[in-house]
Amino acid sequence: MPVKAQVNPEGNHTAMRVRDLEAAVKFYTEVLGLTYERAQGDDPNRPTAVFVTAIQLMRAADQDVSVKGVLDHIGIRVRNMDELVESLKANGVSLENDRVNDRTANGVRVRTCFFRDPEGNRIELIERS
Repeated sequence: MPVKAQVNPEGNHTAMRVRDLEAAVKFYTEVLGLTYERAQGDDPNRPTAVFVTAIQLMRAADQDVSVKGVLDHIGIRVRNMDELVESLKANGVSLENDRVNDRTANGVRVRTCFFRDPEGNRIELIERS
């Protein structure tokens, strides 16, 4: 019989290496509205990583895709799609295909949109109602 994971949702995150940690933290907290949780590292003035809601941003001045691998996207489920899209656009962020996708699946309305963060990572916002 397979083992069933006992997941603690508070511990979930996606780790991303970013060239400019400070700019990434600013984007995720001020533009996207995620909560700053904590910094990690020996030097509090220059942390090696910062945790924001569901994401660990790791300082990596020299990006090398052969080492870091390829990230397709990060999905973030939200309750306020329209407000976030407005914030993204006001901050010069373009949506893929210039739109929010809107469909119904199994009687549930699902809205999604994709965009790139300052590091080029593909992000998906998902709203279900």
